[in-house]
Amino acid sequence: MNTRVCLVSPKPPMLQRARRLKLDVVCVYTPEEFRKLPADAVQDEICLVLRHQSDPRELLDSIRALHDRTPFSAVVTVQEEGVITTALLNDALGLDGVSAETVALLTDKWRMRRHTAERGVSAVQAAVASSLEDIREFGAAQGYPLIAKPLGGSASIGIHKIDSAEAAESAYATLSELDLRQFLLEEYLEGPEISVDALSFDGRHVPIAIADKITGTGFVEFGHAIPAQLAPSLEEDVCRTVSDFLDAVGLRNGLSHTELKLTPAGPRVVESHNRRGGDRINTMTDAVYGIDLEEAGLAWAAGQLQPLTERPAPTGGAAVVFFEAEPGRLVAIEGAEEARAHAGVVEFHLNFEVGQIIPRVRWSLDRAGYVVVTAETAQAARELAQSLASQVRFVTETDPAGEGDDDAQDLRRYRDLVAELNQVPHVDALT
Repeated sequence: MNTRVCLVSPKPPMLQRARRLKLDVVCVYTPEEFRKLPADAVQDEICLVLRHQSDPRELLDSIRALHDRTPFSAVVTVQEEGVITTALLNDALGLDGVSAETVALLTDKWRMRRHTAERGVSAVQAAVASSLEDIREFGAAQGYPLIAKPLGGSASIGIHKIDSAEAAESAYATLSELDLRQFLLEEYLEGPEISVDALSFDGRHVPIAIADKITGTGFVEFGHAIPAQLAPSLEEDVCRTVSDFLDAVGLRNGLSHTELKLTPAGPRVVESHNRRGGDRINTMTDAVYGIDLEEAGLAWAAGQLQPLTERPAPTGGAAVVFFEAEPGRLVAIEGAEEARAHAGVVEFHLNFEVGQIIPRVRWSLDRAGYVVVTAETAQAARELAQSLASQVRFVTETDPAGEGDDDAQDLRRYRDLVAELNQVPHVDALT
């Protein structure tokens, strides 16, 4: 009999990986996720649709009944929206996956800051705030600039840099417009940002891909290059920081994606997730290291992968750069086919079609598309990707109905988005 696993919110590529591994699969989706799947995405898999995303406990009895009949080896997700459900199922079934306690630390940024600071791991000054006075008090005590951001969420949403006491009032007004009744304040971490994707084997953490980040509008990520260009001593320090952090939050098995700032005082963790990184990092890791993070994480959970004994060596470099576009109604895309045809291109994707409205970039999913390339080095890949991206031009115009430049409508869209990403109950409320 094939090994049986439960996949939470799997997209078609994850299902294909499970088939390659010859796994017996049960899928869990919300109705919205299921409706978005291509008609042929789910074939022989059993599917359970969770009726209310806000309370995954409804699913526990159904999965437990299936587990009692034919036990699951693992419950796995690589999607941020699936980590709470996955953790609850792991705990309920007594499996070795990431626990609800660990997911609580990773999805609540304030809880994570307090927990790691108590253990002397990557300490960053932080506080929960709900008023303009809170911002001013934190700024007076810690100094400016400082960061304000939602307690939860991902994809660079809702992050604000407050440069001075004079800027606090306007920043608070913006946060209030987003209906953020509580938010996190943190000291601003000076320095370049990187990310580390790792795979953990019973508490032994193996960093696989370290990526340099390319930032664009606001704090939204507009590219990554692998491998990061770090001095050997700094790379060792980064790996040690990530390992200490994962130990501190109790992550012992599976994938992790940790974002760090390289400050003058050393690496500091910005946030971390018990999944692989987004933004085509999996594609680039496969190209540079020959490791498909999703498949490796699934194979380890299913007992089909031997633990890695050391970090893999890179073979060349890879980079992704996301396209920038002026907001408005898209009337033409120029230079796309020429850029797509370059021999170094691994993936090329446009997020918008002519006639659609391109919004102002507020978070990662507002970006206009991307190009992924490989080259002999990470620097060469980065330069190539940026060159190709600069050749792609999105021609937009103000929509007659005002859809392309209506600030009030854009703000409503963003406020609804922030609310949606922060309305998922904390895992504590479900246990």
